[in-house]
Amino acid sequence: MGLYSKLRAALAEDALLSRDVKRSLVDGLYQPFASLAVGAASGTIVATAAAFWSDDWAITLTAFAVGLIGLTRVLLARVYLTKGPEKYDRHEIWETYFSVGAFAYAASLGILSFLITTRSSNLALQVITPTFTIGYAAGISGRNAGRPLLAIAQVVLSAMPLSAGLLVSGDGERASLGILSLLFAYGMIDITLSTREIIVSALVTTREKEALAAKFQAQANLFDIALRNMSHGLCMFDARGRLQVWNDQFLSISGIPSSRIHTNSTARSLYKLSRAIVDERSAGRGSTLSTFAAASNALRSGNLVLILPDDRVVSLMQRRTAEKGYVIIFEDITERRRNEARIQQMASYDDLTGLLNRSSFKAKVSEALKASARSKGDFAVHLLDLDHFKVINDTLGHPAGDRLLQMVADRLRGIGALSGSVARLGGDEFVIVQQSVTSPAVAEDLARRVLQELERPFDIDGTHVTVGASIGIAIAPFHANDEDRLLKCADIALYAIKGAGRSGFKIFQHEMEAATRARHALESDLRAALTNGELELHYQPIVDSSTGAIVSCEALLRWHHPVSGYIPPSDFIPVAEDTGLIVQLGNWVLNEACREARKWPSTVSVAVNMSPRQFGDPQLAFHVIGALNRSGLPAHRLELEITESVTLGATHKIVETINKLRQLGIRLSIDDFGTGYSSLSSLRNFAFDKLKIDRSFVSDLDRKAESTAIIRAIVGMGRSIGMAIVVEGVETETQLSILRTEGCDLIQGYVFSRPVAAPQIRTMLAAAGPLTRLAS
Repeated sequence: MGLYSKLRAALAEDALLSRDVKRSLVDGLYQPFASLAVGAASGTIVATAAAFWSDDWAITLTAFAVGLIGLTRVLLARVYLTKGPEKYDRHEIWETYFSVGAFAYAASLGILSFLITTRSSNLALQVITPTFTIGYAAGISGRNAGRPLLAIAQVVLSAMPLSAGLLVSGDGERASLGILSLLFAYGMIDITLSTREIIVSALVTTREKEALAAKFQAQANLFDIALRNMSHGLCMFDARGRLQVWNDQFLSISGIPSSRIHTNSTARSLYKLSRAIVDERSAGRGSTLSTFAAASNALRSGNLVLILPDDRVVSLMQRRTAEKGYVIIFEDITERRRNEARIQQMASYDDLTGLLNRSSFKAKVSEALKASARSKGDFAVHLLDLDHFKVINDTLGHPAGDRLLQMVADRLRGIGALSGSVARLGGDEFVIVQQSVTSPAVAEDLARRVLQELERPFDIDGTHVTVGASIGIAIAPFHANDEDRLLKCADIALYAIKGAGRSGFKIFQHEMEAATRARHALESDLRAALTNGELELHYQPIVDSSTGAIVSCEALLRWHHPVSGYIPPSDFIPVAEDTGLIVQLGNWVLNEACREARKWPSTVSVAVNMSPRQFGDPQLAFHVIGALNRSGLPAHRLELEITESVTLGATHKIVETINKLRQLGIRLSIDDFGTGYSSLSSLRNFAFDKLKIDRSFVSDLDRKAESTAIIRAIVGMGRSIGMAIVVEGVETETQLSILRTEGCDLIQGYVFSRPVAAPQIRTMLAAAGPLTRLAS
């Protein structure tokens, strides 16, 4: 069949296509969007090259047209794709829009090819432009084959001018190429018509299959309904109220013997047969179902639920039929009712602690609000968050954390006034609803009792753990009169007490909201600071007390906010700890400190503080090894300072990590000694290289003899187990003299140097001689 005949057949078939198929064909013109966009972009690049490399005004103008039309088509496609389903009802208009753009683009591209082949001497353009045009024609023959006239017109408008340009060039070789391009265009037109036939056939077949599938689905639904109905008890009555169909399930549920039932029985007679069962269970409950009329009225008004003598629960449902009869379906819902009761129990209480859960808490607050509105009485919501729980969870493991939550719940339940008023919201957050709050002092008294109860140590498998708690309090209706706002006010107060140092309580005040927003903003800014280069490390020397030589430097994190300026670590480190960002922050510090220490003399090490949260990361050893490998720093020049909370009941994995770090040659120090949970047990169970005495023991060293005695005892203990002693926070010459007398090995503090930036510490390390005075 010739091309003309094929085209006529295609157009005749198109006229018979459904609107749905036509809409799909038009939709295919705009999709996939990527191919249209890439084609337009490629054409723009070719056009730009033509305009740039040619001095011919006609070529430049045509190239500009190619780029502009291409961009317009992309924008049109984007508009189409953002339209809702209503665009399919106007598919003829969208086809027209597309066709106009396609014709204009193909024609401008064809003209550009003609001008370049006839008027340009640039060999690159004479190769690139025809190649792109031929590729465009080839792509269009497949992409737009669903609308054959459009595709053929695009092939003709783009390829024919190119062929004409090659034929009139006067060059035999180009004339041959022109003839070949004509043959190519012919082939593309033939391919377009063949592809169109395949596309249309596939679409029509798909639509037919979808219609057939919908019919089958409808039949399947009907069958499924019948099947489900037959799994229950069923009886069907005709328009005269005579029984026509029933099943064994109906007999079993109703208790009617099969010998007593027959076709044409009336509903009234069936009711009389089973009335004894209904009366036995309903009369004692004040039921109105003791007559047939009552049962019929109940059924007509909706589902009817009966409790049988054997405690089964049966649901009855009546439905009218098309023949004006009706069907009654009986379902034994006994197990469902039992499951619903169990689910209700599970839905109301926390699985781990047995306390009320979040949804039950909200219901309780809603009840309290209603009661408060009636009696004009106030009540309080105490939002409680355990202090240091994440440390316990990370170091002792999740089973120990769960056990701690259960013990906390038991203690809260043990306070008589809280019976039934405690809920667990999730994680380590608990909430208390306190009734009859006549004044803020009443809420404060309860908060104190809770804190006192939780401050007592917990015994978790032989490990004594102290956590404490922070409590935020909101009073209704003074602070809020709806559940969500009330809890938010308590949450804001909780943030306030956390920011003030934890282990206490605060009652909500409106000015706290600004502080909470500032804390959230600080968290967001801190995340950005990691990627924006706002963080840097300063280094404070650790000096040999006998020689004055710098033997190590502690890396201390500094943050210079682009707007707020310098933000002290005491402001942002707690936020990082609470949000878990401390792990990412700690890894950055570790890498940066190792990289900088590699530039120092080989006798000087670097000390890096490690957060307890980092030791909860199973990849910690790999992070440390990676930092050493990337920087080239020898392992023995890295010191990791660990707080005592890490060693508190350390899990097998944490012990394994610590041992692996020691095997690599990394030195370990116990930081802030004497301020943690279990100092002596930490020294006994872990072989630390250094013991770092907290600055709190140094501040009044030159004023109180007791402080000197404490230092002397710690130094003696450390030396007896082979540990070097580091004292931090040394600020005066008097303190330094006392510490030297007591035999302290290493000194850190302002008496020698404040923390300084990396360039300054390098200068200090390069200078010969001991440090004998404050470095500025």
